[in-house]
Amino acid sequence: MAEITISSYFDCSPMTLLVGADKKRYLVHSSVLAANSETLRALCEGSWAETHTREIDWSEWEEATVKRFLEWIYTGDYSVPGSFKRNKVPLAELESHTISEPIVQQPQIGMLRPLTPLGACFTPLPATELDATSLDKGDFSVTSMAHAKLYVLAQYTNTPALENAALGRLHKIFVRLVPSKDSQIVESIVNLVAYVYSNTNALVNSEEPMRRVISTFCAVRFLELLGHATFQKLQSEGGDFVVDFWEKVRSASLGRENTALLNEREELKA
Repeated sequence: MAEITISSYFDCSPMTLLVGADKKRYLVHSSVLAANSETLRALCEGSWAETHTREIDWSEWEEATVKRFLEWIYTGDYSVPGSFKRNKVPLAELESHTISEPIVQQPQIGMLRPLTPLGACFTPLPATELDATSLDKGDFSVTSMAHAKLYVLAQYTNTPALENAALGRLHKIFVRLVPSKDSQIVESIVNLVAYVYSNTNALVNSEEPMRRVISTFCAVRFLELLGHATFQKLQSEGGDFVVDFWEKVRSASLGRENTALLNEREELKA
């Protein structure tokens, strides 16, 4: 994020964000918007219609999500509903924190190809810096969706530091989450999958980061998820998620089968 000086708050013309279905007006310093996002910088300082009207129409975005976005660009932090508590992470650390690229490798006979561990899908911030102190089913539903919606808005505005922050916090929740037989948790996971896959785009040469984290979690926990009617219904609808999910399950199965074959060979040699 570009450095913002105190004087920039006083000598910039404000922008008005028209938020939600009722187009509630939020006055925001244009210098703060421009410092956090090249897309918003173009709207504030370029030659677009918004540059002249000083209004940006965000009526398609929920007010709660926009509030978190504004909280982030002004403070380098944001809060979510539920009882997830965390220590503030230095902004400079978040900006240097990047999403790890997936390793593209096709499974072959005789080659080990276990499923990528969930922890390897994203390089999380240290646990002492990012800590979910409690995890219940009500918190998971509202908190996970809040992070996902903010991630999508960060993508829309080209705010990569916020993308990484939202992804990292959701990843931290998934690492600790065990679906077990709780149908409410599973229903929340299905709703999260539907939202993320409807509001992000598949990439050509790599896997979209949020999709990767969610599909990997589901593949890791597939035995616990497949027995639930809501997850079965999600499978029946097809689409990108089903392809990603079963590809990861297949890769994991091949890895286990190849490990067993190698062990048998070693036993025969002995």
